[in-house]
Amino acid sequence: MSYAPFFAESSSLPDDCRRVWVFLGFLLLLAGCAAPLAPGMVRQSEPVVPFADLKKNPDLYQGKTVILGGEVLSLTFKEGEGILQVEQKPLDSRRRPLDDSPRGGVFQVVSSRWLDQDAYIPRRKVTVVGVVLGGREELPTLRAQEIYLWEDPRRLDDFLREWFEPELHEWFTPPYFDPWKGSW
Repeated sequence: MSYAPFFAESSSLPDDCRRVWVFLGFLLLLAGCAAPLAPGMVRQSEPVVPFADLKKNPDLYQGKTVILGGEVLSLTFKEGEGILQVEQKPLDSRRRPLDDSPRGGVFQVVSSRWLDQDAYIPRRKVTVVGVVLGGREELPTLRAQEIYLWEDPRRLDDFLREWFEPELHEWFTPPYFDPWKGSW
């Protein structure tokens, strides 16, 4: 009994499967590396504007598109526009504000789009693409073209404190053992 013809006919099946898996892996990699900001917005922005320079002389950069990020301080509404105050932080390669980095100061973002007060909470990280309007109220001010909200900083622990009696807090809030954080 010869098995050679059987293997010869079915040898194209593993190659086809391999191509499909490579293609799916490439799509997964591409989706994982996708930047949160629209590529067109990133291309039209200035390469890198140091926040210290922008803070010192915002009128010099008036009309230029910049990318800034940081943590939300407050959201107010005035004359039909949302005014977001953000504490500036340096951005990483994905344009996400760094956690443990020195703060550069405060800037404002003016948006004509509706901003949800439940989403734009203090300590929430944002990345903003905007046109510099100059200095308003002694703060650099941007007209938002795109705002990307990063993950919500509210933790499960904050909700658990509300659910359980105070004598049970030590069981359901830190410091408890968390195998995923390696906290021993």
